[in-house]
Amino acid sequence: MNTALPIPAKDDVIRRYKETGDPQYKDLAIRSYLPLVKYIVGRIPPVANGNLSREDMYQFGVIGLIDALDRFNPEQGVEFKTFAYKRIHGEVIDAVRREGRLTRDQVHQLHKIDQAKKVLRHQLGREPSPAEVARKANLPLEKYEYLLQVRNQTILSLDEPVQGSEDGNPITRSETIPDTETPSLEESHDREEMKRELKEIIRNLPERKRLILALYYYEELTLADIGTVLNISESRVSQILSNTIVEIRQQLRW
Repeated sequence: MNTALPIPAKDDVIRRYKETGDPQYKDLAIRSYLPLVKYIVGRIPPVANGNLSREDMYQFGVIGLIDALDRFNPEQGVEFKTFAYKRIHGEVIDAVRREGRLTRDQVHQLHKIDQAKKVLRHQLGREPSPAEVARKANLPLEKYEYLLQVRNQTILSLDEPVQGSEDGNPITRSETIPDTETPSLEESHDREEMKRELKEIIRNLPERKRLILALYYYEELTLADIGTVLNISESRVSQILSNTIVEIRQQLRW
């Protein structure tokens, strides 16, 4: 039976975990920095979430925290909070991007925005306001702002010529973006292979981890509700779920 550890200051927890590898110190470290995860997720505008809920984003943030804890090297002279912030934020933003890749419809809407800006600059003789551009492009202002965020995330200039066509007119990058709605046969095959492998990995997980995955992703219970069902704290549920996702990622060959 493990002896409970005294609760030292945050920096001491990190140092002791890196020195000893004791999983109890790792648990303490994760719990100590969960407020940082919540802070980072809270700073991301709701309109930028795509298909992700706040709770999903929080889980990805915890995964980033665990990754930061495993990768952190105290000898590099960087404060853990600074190191972790980048990892947590990066994990959450990557998740948002995966859920919010440009569809062809979004590409066309961005092209409309670009055209609206050009027309308004010519008509007004100045840089148009976001509201003016959104109105000209026949888009709600919130949708306009979201599309610009998506564009910034993909780091693409949709009007940039990438090659010439047979008629001599340049082909823009927006016209070369594939339709992500319809996967190729090879992509479909890869997805099926991944599903089979994922099922096998989940089948071999301990019962509690399988149960938490099922309750969260299939029954769509909140972390708090799962904690009530299993008689453990919400933060403990979050930790187990995040560790399980990390474990699955490490086993997947994709």
